[in-house]
Amino acid sequence: MATYEQVTADGVAGNVDGQNVYKLTFGVNDCSDIPQLQAWDDFNLDSVAGESLAGTEHNDNESLVAAQHTTNASSGAAWVPANASAGGGEVVPGHGRANRLRGLESYLLLADPGDSPPAAGDERKFQLAFGVVDDSVVGSSGHMPVLAVKTFYAGAPPTVVLAYNRGTDASPLWEPMITSPKGTPMAIGVKNTIHATGPLSTTTAPDPVTKPGSGEAWAAEQWMQTAL
Repeated sequence: MATYEQVTADGVAGNVDGQNVYKLTFGVNDCSDIPQLQAWDDFNLDSVAGESLAGTEHNDNESLVAAQHTTNASSGAAWVPANASAGGGEVVPGHGRANRLRGLESYLLLADPGDSPPAAGDERKFQLAFGVVDDSVVGSSGHMPVLAVKTFYAGAPPTVVLAYNRGTDASPLWEPMITSPKGTPMAIGVKNTIHATGPLSTTTAPDPVTKPGSGEAWAAEQWMQTAL
Protein backbone atom coordinates (compact mmCIF):
# COMPACT_ATOMS: atom_id res chain seq x y z
CA MET A 1 0.00 0.00 0.00
CA ALA A 2 1.31 3.42 -0.91
CA THR A 3 2.10 5.69 2.02
CA TYR A 4 2.45 9.45 2.14
CA GLU A 5 3.96 12.14 4.35
CA GLN A 6 2.83 15.72 4.63
CA VAL A 7 5.19 18.47 3.56
CA THR A 8 5.75 20.44 6.78
CA ALA A 9 4.16 18.96 9.88
CA ASP A 10 2.48 22.26 10.68
CA GLY A 11 0.95 22.66 7.22
CA VAL A 12 2.78 25.72 5.91
CA ALA A 13 3.24 24.40 2.35
CA GLY A 14 1.14 26.23 -0.24
CA ASN A 15 -0.40 29.67 -0.60
CA VAL A 16 0.18 30.36 3.11
CA ASP A 17 2.94 31.92 5.21
CA GLY A 18 5.99 29.67 5.41
CA GLN A 19 9.75 29.79 4.93
CA ASN A 20 11.22 26.31 5.46
CA VAL A 21 9.22 24.27 2.96
CA TYR A 22 11.53 23.17 0.13
CA LYS A 23 15.30 23.58 -0.09
CA LEU A 24 17.95 23.27 -2.78
CA THR A 25 21.59 22.77 -1.81
CA PHE A 26 24.24 23.53 -4.42
CA GLY A 27 27.45 21.61 -3.99
CA VAL A 28 30.94 20.87 -5.34
CA ASN A 29 31.17 23.83 -7.72
CA ASP A 30 30.01 27.45 -7.66
CA CYS A 31 27.17 28.77 -9.80
CA SER A 32 28.06 31.61 -12.16
CA ASP A 33 24.54 33.10 -12.22
CA ILE A 34 21.26 32.87 -10.30
CA PRO A 35 19.54 29.47 -10.77
CA GLN A 36 16.03 29.28 -12.20
CA LEU A 37 13.14 27.18 -10.89
CA GLN A 38 10.96 26.17 -13.86
CA ALA A 39 7.83 24.08 -14.47
CA TRP A 40 7.12 21.96 -17.56
CA ASP A 41 4.49 19.46 -18.72
CA ASP A 42 6.80 16.45 -18.50
CA PHE A 43 10.40 15.26 -18.32
CA ASN A 44 11.12 16.30 -21.91
CA LEU A 45 11.07 19.91 -20.66
CA ASP A 46 9.79 21.18 -23.99
CA SER A 47 6.06 21.85 -23.60
CA VAL A 48 3.73 23.86 -21.35
CA ALA A 49 0.36 23.03 -22.92
CA GLY A 50 -1.06 21.03 -19.99
CA GLU A 51 -3.81 22.73 -18.01
CA SER A 52 -1.74 23.15 -14.84
CA LEU A 53 0.66 25.42 -16.72
CA ALA A 54 -1.59 26.74 -19.49
CA GLY A 55 -4.37 27.71 -17.09
CA THR A 56 -8.03 27.94 -18.09
CA GLU A 57 -10.40 30.43 -19.66
CA HIS A 58 -11.76 31.41 -16.25
CA ASN A 59 -8.35 32.38 -14.83
CA ASP A 60 -7.20 34.19 -17.98
CA ASN A 61 -4.87 31.30 -18.83
CA GLU A 62 -2.51 31.89 -15.91
CA SER A 63 -0.32 29.03 -14.67
CA LEU A 64 -1.64 27.10 -11.68
CA VAL A 65 1.84 26.33 -10.35
CA ALA A 66 3.43 29.13 -8.33
CA ALA A 67 6.66 29.49 -6.36
CA GLN A 68 8.32 32.03 -4.10
CA HIS A 69 11.94 32.37 -3.00
CA THR A 70 12.08 32.15 0.83
CA THR A 71 15.77 31.92 1.72
CA ASN A 72 15.79 35.41 3.22
CA ALA A 73 12.22 35.69 4.54
CA SER A 74 8.96 33.80 4.81
CA SER A 75 6.48 33.92 1.95
CA GLY A 76 3.70 35.81 3.70
CA ALA A 77 0.04 34.78 3.55
CA ALA A 78 -1.77 34.48 0.20
CA TRP A 79 1.48 35.17 -1.64
CA VAL A 80 0.61 33.76 -5.09
CA PRO A 81 0.74 36.63 -7.59
CA ALA A 82 -2.39 37.37 -9.60
CA ASN A 83 -0.41 37.21 -12.84
CA ALA A 84 2.84 35.73 -14.07
CA SER A 85 5.84 37.99 -14.57
CA ALA A 86 8.01 37.42 -17.62
CA GLY A 87 11.37 36.10 -16.49
CA GLY A 88 12.35 35.72 -12.87
CA GLY A 89 9.41 37.04 -10.90
CA GLU A 90 8.51 40.13 -8.91
CA VAL A 91 9.50 40.81 -5.30
CA VAL A 92 6.70 40.63 -2.74
CA PRO A 93 7.41 43.58 -0.38
CA GLY A 94 9.00 42.31 2.82
CA HIS A 95 9.32 38.80 1.43
CA GLY A 96 10.96 37.30 -1.69
CA ARG A 97 10.53 36.95 -5.43
CA ALA A 98 7.36 35.15 -6.51
CA ASN A 99 6.02 33.98 -9.86
CA ARG A 100 3.65 31.65 -11.62
CA LEU A 101 5.75 29.06 -13.43
CA ARG A 102 5.53 28.26 -17.13
CA GLY A 103 8.62 26.96 -18.91
CA LEU A 104 11.01 29.67 -20.10
CA GLU A 105 8.26 32.26 -20.18
CA SER A 106 7.84 32.76 -16.42
CA TYR A 107 10.21 31.08 -13.98
CA LEU A 108 11.50 31.92 -10.50
CA LEU A 109 14.97 33.28 -9.89
CA LEU A 110 16.21 31.58 -6.70
CA ALA A 111 17.53 34.81 -5.20
CA ASP A 112 16.36 38.27 -4.31
CA PRO A 113 17.82 41.46 -5.81
CA GLY A 114 21.35 41.91 -4.53
CA ASP A 115 21.95 38.23 -3.84
CA SER A 116 25.01 36.59 -5.32
CA PRO A 117 24.89 33.31 -7.26
CA PRO A 118 25.11 30.28 -4.95
CA ALA A 119 28.62 29.16 -4.06
CA ALA A 120 29.34 25.51 -3.34
CA GLY A 121 27.47 24.59 -0.16
CA ASP A 122 24.91 27.42 -0.39
CA GLU A 123 21.17 26.84 -0.03
CA ARG A 124 18.08 28.30 -1.64
CA LYS A 125 14.63 27.81 -0.08
CA PHE A 126 11.26 28.18 -1.76
CA GLN A 127 7.51 27.79 -1.38
CA LEU A 128 5.22 26.04 -3.86
CA ALA A 129 1.49 26.30 -4.50
CA PHE A 130 -0.76 24.24 -6.77
CA GLY A 131 -4.16 25.47 -7.89
CA VAL A 132 -7.38 24.58 -9.66
CA VAL A 133 -10.06 26.76 -11.25
CA ASP A 134 -13.83 26.44 -11.34
CA ASP A 135 -13.59 25.32 -14.98
CA SER A 136 -10.61 22.97 -14.53
CA VAL A 137 -10.98 19.55 -16.17
CA VAL A 138 -11.25 16.66 -13.72
CA GLY A 139 -8.51 14.01 -13.90
CA SER A 140 -4.74 13.69 -13.99
CA SER A 141 -4.25 14.53 -17.68
CA GLY A 142 -2.48 17.86 -17.97
CA HIS A 143 -2.18 18.10 -14.18
CA MET A 144 1.16 16.38 -13.56
CA PRO A 145 3.80 19.04 -14.27
CA VAL A 146 7.46 18.58 -13.38
CA LEU A 147 9.85 21.06 -11.78
CA ALA A 148 13.27 21.79 -13.19
CA VAL A 149 16.24 23.66 -11.76
CA LYS A 150 18.42 25.38 -14.36
CA THR A 151 21.93 26.16 -13.17
CA PHE A 152 24.67 28.28 -14.71
CA TYR A 153 28.35 27.56 -14.24
CA ALA A 154 31.83 27.97 -15.67
CA GLY A 155 33.68 24.70 -16.04
CA ALA A 156 32.13 21.84 -14.05
CA PRO A 157 28.47 21.94 -12.98
CA PRO A 158 27.31 22.16 -9.37
CA THR A 159 25.49 19.27 -7.76
CA VAL A 160 21.89 20.02 -6.79
CA VAL A 161 20.09 18.33 -3.89
CA LEU A 162 16.36 18.96 -3.42
CA ALA A 163 14.71 18.36 -0.04
CA TYR A 164 11.33 18.93 1.59
CA ASN A 165 10.67 19.75 5.22
CA ARG A 166 9.01 16.97 7.22
CA GLY A 167 9.38 18.95 10.44
CA THR A 168 7.88 22.30 11.36
CA ASP A 169 8.63 25.70 9.91
CA ALA A 170 10.41 26.69 13.13
CA SER A 171 12.28 23.38 13.47
CA PRO A 172 12.80 21.99 9.96
CA LEU A 173 13.77 18.38 9.32
CA TRP A 174 14.96 18.14 5.73
CA GLU A 175 14.28 14.98 3.74
CA PRO A 176 16.23 14.62 0.46
CA MET A 177 14.19 13.86 -2.66
CA ILE A 178 15.10 11.85 -5.73
CA THR A 179 15.94 13.95 -8.78
CA SER A 180 17.00 13.06 -12.33
CA PRO A 181 19.10 14.55 -15.11
CA LYS A 182 17.24 16.53 -17.77
CA GLY A 183 14.92 14.36 -19.82
CA THR A 184 15.14 11.29 -17.58
CA PRO A 185 11.84 10.20 -16.00
CA MET A 186 11.90 9.18 -12.34
CA ALA A 187 10.28 6.01 -11.04
CA ILE A 188 6.96 6.86 -9.43
CA GLY A 189 6.79 6.59 -5.70
CA VAL A 190 9.93 7.10 -3.62
CA LYS A 191 10.02 10.58 -2.11
CA ASN A 192 9.68 12.21 -5.48
CA THR A 193 6.01 12.96 -6.03
CA ILE A 194 4.27 16.12 -4.88
CA HIS A 195 0.60 15.39 -4.24
CA ALA A 196 -1.47 18.55 -4.10
CA THR A 197 -4.39 17.54 -1.91
CA GLY A 198 -7.37 18.70 0.05
CA PRO A 199 -7.52 19.17 3.83
CA LEU A 200 -8.55 15.65 4.89
CA SER A 201 -5.60 13.53 3.74
CA THR A 202 -4.10 10.63 5.68
CA THR A 203 -0.82 8.78 5.32
CA THR A 204 -2.53 6.22 3.08
CA ALA A 205 -5.25 8.26 1.33
CA PRO A 206 -4.60 11.74 -0.08
CA ASP A 207 -7.78 13.81 -0.22
CA PRO A 208 -8.52 15.09 -3.75
CA VAL A 209 -8.61 18.82 -4.35
CA THR A 210 -12.14 20.13 -4.71
CA LYS A 211 -12.83 22.66 -7.45
CA PRO A 212 -14.11 26.01 -6.16
CA GLY A 213 -17.53 27.33 -7.04
CA SER A 214 -15.84 30.26 -8.76
CA GLY A 215 -12.32 31.51 -9.38
CA GLU A 216 -9.12 29.81 -8.24
CA ALA A 217 -8.42 27.62 -5.22
CA TRP A 218 -5.00 26.56 -3.92
CA ALA A 219 -4.40 23.12 -2.46
CA ALA A 220 -4.58 23.18 1.32
CA GLU A 221 -1.90 20.50 1.75
CA GLN A 222 1.02 18.89 -0.07
CA TRP A 223 2.05 15.28 0.50
CA MET A 224 4.96 13.14 -0.64
CA GLN A 225 4.65 9.50 -1.63
CA THR A 226 7.24 7.73 0.51
CA ALA A 227 6.58 4.09 -0.46
CA LEU A 228 4.77 2.22 -3.24
